[in-house]
Amino acid sequence: MAWASAIRTAPPRAGAAALADLIEEAEQVADAARVLDGVADLLVAQAEGLSVLQVGAFDEVMTVLAEGVGTGSRGRLARQVTALPRPPRKLARRLACDPEPSVAVPVLARCAALPDEVLLHVARSRGPVHLAAIARRERVAARVADVLADRGDQAVMATLIANRGAQLSLSALTILSERMEDKDRLAAGLAAREGLLPRQRDALLRPATRPGPGRRAVEAVALRVRLGLDDADLRLWLADGRIAEALIGLAHLAGCPVERAEAAYRSPGLRALAVIVRAADLRLSTLGAYLRARPGPALTPEAAGAAVQAYR
Repeated sequence: MAWASAIRTAPPRAGAAALADLIEEAEQVADAARVLDGVADLLVAQAEGLSVLQVGAFDEVMTVLAEGVGTGSRGRLARQVTALPRPPRKLARRLACDPEPSVAVPVLARCAALPDEVLLHVARSRGPVHLAAIARRERVAARVADVLADRGDQAVMATLIANRGAQLSLSALTILSERMEDKDRLAAGLAAREGLLPRQRDALLRPATRPGPGRRAVEAVALRVRLGLDDADLRLWLADGRIAEALIGLAHLAGCPVERAEAAYRSPGLRALAVIVRAADLRLSTLGAYLRARPGPALTPEAAGAAVQAYR
């Protein structure tokens, strides 16, 4: 591990060629996990005395090594990196985006060096465990909180509303007020929000009344019914975000009230929606289109399998 010591002893202005040599050696290491553990220990021990350029050298080499190790090694590395006062930025971003929660969560929850762009990427692409880690950060920017409010499950939303370091816009608060099932937690979170006017708080706690379908949506469906409403029309409406038309059309084909189709579409469970789609004699792919269009977190493989079983 002579090259690892070379990082520590390198002069503050070591050339790019020297760093390239170190990275090339790192790519050829046979036992990357053992070497990475040693380099991480060295970084932690010497962190206070390292220059910015030396930390950058560690960053480049450790990022290369991390690509060749298993989940356990990456998880240990994530916990070490998170504890550093000045963590290697490139490595921290790589670990934060890791699909394995045991790797990403420590970094997402506690590493202050992560930029909002990385948090946004993870919030838009990962599941509830990753989102919950972001929701409990000491500081959550408004644009990140907006995504968490829209995609998070009930646990993520409860964590977010209780986090005083989360900057919640009125848009995010409105989404939380509509989606959160635990109204007591919602009320407690709103009560702790500074700058929220009493009338705004009252409005957010007031049960929402859903308006009936717009006249244009009803007319659009009526026209398609006359021409021959089928799966393709519903899937096209769903793809275009025209949920009202898709639900009115579904209710018509299934012979049920629109309110029942809408309740099934918005329900946390999937069985009712699957049964209505089947009752409408629609294809399984059409059920998939409705499931993909639903608000909230992305569907897990287990939930999708349960919906297919209910349909069949």
